[in-house]
Amino acid sequence: MTKKPILKLIETSVDPYASRGASTYAGQIIAKIREALFQGKLKEGDFLGSEKDLAAQFGVSRVTARDAYRTLEAMGIIEIRVGAGGGARIAAGNPDKFGDALAIQLCLIGATEAEIMDVQIILEERAAELAAKNRTKKDIKEIAALLAETKESSGDPVKFMALNHMFHLKIAEAAKNRVMDAQLKALHFVLWPNQSQNVTQDMADKVLAVHEDIFEAIKAGDGAGAKSAMSAHLSRIAHSNPMANPMAKKSLSRSSQEELVKFCC
Repeated sequence: MTKKPILKLIETSVDPYASRGASTYAGQIIAKIREALFQGKLKEGDFLGSEKDLAAQFGVSRVTARDAYRTLEAMGIIEIRVGAGGGARIAAGNPDKFGDALAIQLCLIGATEAEIMDVQIILEERAAELAAKNRTKKDIKEIAALLAETKESSGDPVKFMALNHMFHLKIAEAAKNRVMDAQLKALHFVLWPNQSQNVTQDMADKVLAVHEDIFEAIKAGDGAGAKSAMSAHLSRIAHSNPMANPMAKKSLSRSSQEELVKFCC
């Protein structure tokens, strides 16, 4: 039995006088489906039907319907399946897509390291505080294992830096706030320094000590302590990072790079 499209829940008229052309009509269809999604009329898994169904429902050509579906798919709103029982359905939520899109847009608008770092500090302070409140036994176990692996990798700069990056993202995950998690992933992708070649054992020891302090506060459920430790940690990074200065040059001296890596994780 073929599943019937749920398009009847959507206002399906297009304004022929707004402008002419398939792309304009497609834009109206996209706007109506977006509006229905935000109004709660559509939810994950709802079946919208084939291009033929969409075209018939809105009174447009299949070319217009195809353009609308392609755009909605690119936006992550729908997924399209082919074959028997195929057609368009409202997609499952994927915060990583939001993070990727935000990272790209921050890059395109030319957001500075200073602007991004300001927001990162605010979000990570709150993430640490929430993690102390909302962390599960599984979160504690995973963060502890991550720190242990990081300690063992101190002789491998590339792996060490990657694991320390994961530490920050794991805390965001433990905060149990999906919006914050997605935003931090985007900010880390844009800003995270890649100076692993300069990591020394002394630097690695300092980084681990700071991270262990943050972890112990989270483990103890000490939100204020976790927030304070993260705040001090990130503020030191910002103050040590010449790239977080809006007037900074894009090139760093080796000594500046080494100073940054001391506190970068």
